[in-house]
Amino acid sequence: MIFTPPAPSAQASSNTNGASSSGPGHDNEVTVISYDVTTPVRRGTSIAYCNLFDEKNTREYGPYLKGSDTAAQYNEGQIDPRGPGWEKNLREQFERRKRQGFEYVELDNPDAYSIKDVIGAIELVASYGLKVIAKNPKLMEGGATSYVSHPNIYGIIVERGAGNPDEMDALRRKAGKPDLPVWFVAFGAGRSWAGTVANSAKRYRGMGVTYSSAGEYGNAIDILPPA
Repeated sequence: MIFTPPAPSAQASSNTNGASSSGPGHDNEVTVISYDVTTPVRRGTSIAYCNLFDEKNTREYGPYLKGSDTAAQYNEGQIDPRGPGWEKNLREQFERRKRQGFEYVELDNPDAYSIKDVIGAIELVASYGLKVIAKNPKLMEGGATSYVSHPNIYGIIVERGAGNPDEMDALRRKAGKPDLPVWFVAFGAGRSWAGTVANSAKRYRGMGVTYSSAGEYGNAIDILPPA
């Protein structure tokens, strides 16, 4: 199954941290909206942010693991996938996103878990009729191909340090999805990285690069629109 962007020039407009509304969106753009946003963009395609961690660190989805550096940095709870809170957290998010009218979701922090647990989450998403955009699949040790080849994966988002265009093209081909869209995103000190990635990504179809100059994904500046 191959995800076809809404138009050949579709780009990722990443806004995953703290926005209170989805905004109007734009034709031919793919917008990742934050955890608290409740509606899709009015134009273009929306990807709803979901989190395998306890986003608000409510302690309502236990038991919890000791926690990764990422969980500590963002004050989020790393849920133990062996406990009842794991599925509870996921179902609540998927039910909410389905009710809100989204079609695509991003599952953040997959690299904190085993590929078996991540695949289980992807299949649970599918049971709600939602489609998944893979996050930083190269960070899934020993499981990148299984992750991307899953039939409910429709695109890839790659952050700085999580892979380059050559690696992503090799991965999507190995997964049997040579046309899978890949969006590289960066913010803050990642401007130079975004430029380097864009120079390499222009050799490939379906790869785009955006940079946020307004903190962690507060906006999106198009460095390379997908060919």
